[in-house]
Amino acid sequence: MNDEEEFAYTGYTDDNRESAITAAAGDDEELAYTGYAENGEEHIPPPVYGDFIIEEFSSEVNVPRIARKTGISQEIISYVFAALYLIVGVLCVSITRQVQGIIPYIVGGVMVLVGLIRFITAIVRKEYRTVKTNQTASSLIFVALGIMIIIESEWAISFISIVWGILGLMEAARAFNHAFSKIAASERCIYHIIKGIVEVVLAFMLLYEPDHHLETHIIVFGVQLIIDAVYMIPWVKRRFSLE
Repeated sequence: MNDEEEFAYTGYTDDNRESAITAAAGDDEELAYTGYAENGEEHIPPPVYGDFIIEEFSSEVNVPRIARKTGISQEIISYVFAALYLIVGVLCVSITRQVQGIIPYIVGGVMVLVGLIRFITAIVRKEYRTVKTNQTASSLIFVALGIMIIIESEWAISFISIVWGILGLMEAARAFNHAFSKIAASERCIYHIIKGIVEVVLAFMLLYEPDHHLETHIIVFGVQLIIDAVYMIPWVKRRFSLE
């Protein structure tokens, strides 16, 4: 994603980027919320649309974030993410029924783990002292929901399907948004259009009959992870950028 496209996506332009950095420079909470550091260095800007959760768990956001915190190069981390995506994708395609059976435990476990990490981070940062953000409280709710999903695994299948469908609509909107941006820039957009259409169809299938189409969605999700893993490889990404 080039700089102009990123600014268009996050709501910043070349003219007002500096003012956004300056406005955020005095408050740590707002710094974390706006994605800029105290020295004006740009961090990963959060999206201004309804797909914050998607962005929060996306490789585009987490690869640079992990690189900053660990000091490891983004290229090495990209290869690690690509390998993980490939492994999970192959498992989703090859043992779909088994994956469907353990999805509540995977989702619930991840939610508990992420919630606890975010809660500890919020306590260390004393985030609870301000009302501008709600990480401390939301982390506890996230943990509680994760535990409920683990305990009520049969109910969780329908719940996860519905939430997955809603997230799919958000992902479709994001894909179409990228397509519109590339069309405006006279760039190729067929990948984003196809991805948006597939996401919309699968999302409506999940929302209409959540118990019957989860297996199909897992297969398609696995294929998508495999494709994303290939595209995530640095030399592949560079090649497509140069074409």
